[in-house]
Amino acid sequence: MLPKLEYIKQARIRLGLTQKKLAMLAGVSTSMINQIESGRCKPSYDTAKRIFEILNSLEDRSSPKIVEICSKEVIGVSVDDSLHDAIELMRKHSFSQLPVFADSKPVGLISEEGIVRYMMVKNDAAVVDNTDGITSTGIKLMGKASAVSKKGKEGKSLHECKVGEIMEPAPPIVDASTPAKAIIPLIRFSKCALVGEKGNIVGIVTVADMFKLLT
Repeated sequence: MLPKLEYIKQARIRLGLTQKKLAMLAGVSTSMINQIESGRCKPSYDTAKRIFEILNSLEDRSSPKIVEICSKEVIGVSVDDSLHDAIELMRKHSFSQLPVFADSKPVGLISEEGIVRYMMVKNDAAVVDNTDGITSTGIKLMGKASAVSKKGKEGKSLHECKVGEIMEPAPPIVDASTPAKAIIPLIRFSKCALVGEKGNIVGIVTVADMFKLLT
């Protein structure tokens, strides 16, 4: 199913194309492009498909690559770090999630959602001071990590519980050359994505980074 015909004019203007240039690329007359955009002409399916394919191809070329909009400083934690330290790091940077590494390899993700779920399931950790430490999504993890009541899984305190014990699956890795708009569907379902280049992690992208496409 093709997009609505009115999107042709929107895309053409966004790309800085004249009607004459688009007509030449699509192999049709300038008059036809003018009539399509004004609603006076309904092209055949094949013609409309060809026009949209050209516009999509040009947009892909002009779209910034994911490496251009991602955060280059990848802040993460180790599987052996304590839950207490991870929470403090999240509070310090106002992050809602952190990638988890083992020997420089991404192996998991720890998120405020996962931490709260961990606390609730065990039903023996409570926030006693939530006047600060509000994360980016508004969940009040704690005023200070030490303000959380003492015990967690198997009677472990936040200092004793390791990140690796409660981490979620690792975030997906996308190639640095991927057009930024191509990973919008991925970011909808993942908390974040790591950006890889030549086998190395060179960045991390979140929903906040994707907002850069709107500027």
